Amino acid sequence: MIVILGGGISGLSAAFELKKAGKEFILLEANKQVGGQIQSSQKQDFTLEHGPNTVLVNNPEIKKIIEDLGLWDELIFPDEKASSNRFVLKNGNIEPFPSGLGKMLKSNLFSISTLLCVLREPFNSSKSATDDESLGALVERRLGKQILDDFVTPFVTGIYAGDPYKMSAKYTMNVLKEAEENHGSIVKGAFKIIKAKKLENEKFGLPKQKIFTFKNGLQHLITVLRTKVEKEIQWEANCTKIEFSDQQYIIYYKQNGEQQSIIASKVIAALPAFTLAELVHNFAFGLSSHLEQIKYVPAMAVHLGFQSKNMAFSEKAFGILSRNAEKVPFLGVLFNSHFFPHTAPQGKDLITVICGGVRYPEIVEKSDQEVLEEIGSCLADLLGISGGFELTNIVRWKQGIPQYDIGYSKIEADIDLYLGAHHNFKIAANYYKGISVSDCVKNGSLAAQSFI
Repeated sequence: MIVILGGGISGLSAAFELKKAGKEFILLEANKQVGGQIQSSQKQDFTLEHGPNTVLVNNPEIKKIIEDLGLWDELIFPDEKASSNRFVLKNGNIEPFPSGLGKMLKSNLFSISTLLCVLREPFNSSKSATDDESLGALVERRLGKQILDDFVTPFVTGIYAGDPYKMSAKYTMNVLKEAEENHGSIVKGAFKIIKAKKLENEKFGLPKQKIFTFKNGLQHLITVLRTKVEKEIQWEANCTKIEFSDQQYIIYYKQNGEQQSIIASKVIAALPAFTLAELVHNFAFGLSSHLEQIKYVPAMAVHLGFQSKNMAFSEKAFGILSRNAEKVPFLGVLFNSHFFPHTAPQGKDLITVICGGVRYPEIVEKSDQEVLEEIGSCLADLLGISGGFELTNIVRWKQGIPQYDIGYSKIEADIDLYLGAHHNFKIAANYYKGISVSDCVKNGSLAAQSFI
């Protein structure tokens, strides 16, 4: 018997692969619903995303799962102009985020000295003093502090909500590290790597426009996956302990107030690191101790709906990211109804304000009223929003985003060591082999395929 622990996108992707292959399995889900952080809702004719707002079709596994589910024709791709129009907040001003060297030369974001630093980078002979260099140290060493502060930090903060000086370059922006190691230059190497990736995407038939959603939000993907494997799901099955004996795993869980157990010959663990660490502590102490070292930062999504005419900011945009130096209570603002017009009624706008992370974790603990007052006041000044909000909604994730920080290479090596010695135990989660939804789909699918 194969047992999948956790019904997030990783666990569901694994379950779907096993189902297609006719394998016997059970999925244990602690809640009344599957999907983990991928949750969508409709409120006052607005479509809200509680977790990820978009997904990328950027690997063969996610393309295949969409095709196998018959969902390709239901994909909604974003407005092209809005999706490519991104901004960063600098000294209180909303500046266009340059997408290439040509636009950087014209940008107000960078000084002449910074641009000269970028142009000189191919001749920069500096080398890292450590194999596990932070992203902040790498970018500052190769491209200068302004590129780090005004370009790289806002970008990675929007993904990881972390601190670049703590984040491992290898695991958070490996394209830069790989460019330096293999080509001697970030500027020269990055272009070559991006070109190679483009050719690889074409080989696998991946679309040029990669961001997508569905009419009623990303939860539609979860709903369709659930219908395919629903018979194998044990709901409200809260795992309490795992034992390992005679090459089998005994999984204990509580369901309807009663203690249950199941014997598994193979396990796919799709649980948060801190949860799995507790469950395997008694038989895999080393694995447990390394999983415990993976930190999570809090995150919060604040949805705001209002009349379009009440916002002075008129650019058709994807979003605005903020630098560390800005005194604003958010990491980024997404203009959902600009890049996905169907998410708001005609004549109205929907924005999602992303808050928290290492920069401002305490905001997650504030009351709804305090959050809305702080965010509302800021956006009134920044975007010229007046007339109040017709819709407000707040979603908190107190342990939201795992951090691939300095030292993660040792954690990964020890996870790999355990999994290499225990071929019937797999881990598929966003703290291992990639944080994005498409990474999770890939890793869940590959974990299942290894058992087929």
